[in-house]
Amino acid sequence: MKLHLVEAVAPGLAARIAGAERGDARRFAFRVARLACAVAGVHDRNALEVARSGLEHYPEIDDLVALWDLERDLDSACEANLGTHPSTCNLDELRQHDECVEARAVAAVIAALKPDALVAARHATHEALAAGCETAALVAIADEVL
Repeated sequence: MKLHLVEAVAPGLAARIAGAERGDARRFAFRVARLACAVAGVHDRNALEVARSGLEHYPEIDDLVALWDLERDLDSACEANLGTHPSTCNLDELRQHDECVEARAVAAVIAALKPDALVAARHATHEALAAGCETAALVAIADEVL
């Protein structure tokens, strides 16, 4: 059985996410998404606003569509740079290309919006790791929130 990236890289963090209260998991997911955007250098105003205010109010449909379009465009640019689909590459290969890193950070924002808070936290963490966030930084957020 293949481990999910979070379990493989940070099993203790994965366990904390799995045992978290739903509200705490949601707060964690959005904090992780904001960190991913900062690490990746995301400058898209919409992505940053959703990451910042997603807990206060759910984004409008137009904002969600813009996020999905941005992720798709960045993924396409990433694939063009890699010469292959990003899913076939390891983290080190992805992190060599700004578009790949930024795509994963935007994906962390989208992941934080998933209906199930625990799934949102796990997927946002996965995407943040792919975007170049350090495990220690994610654990530090967990120490504050979970």
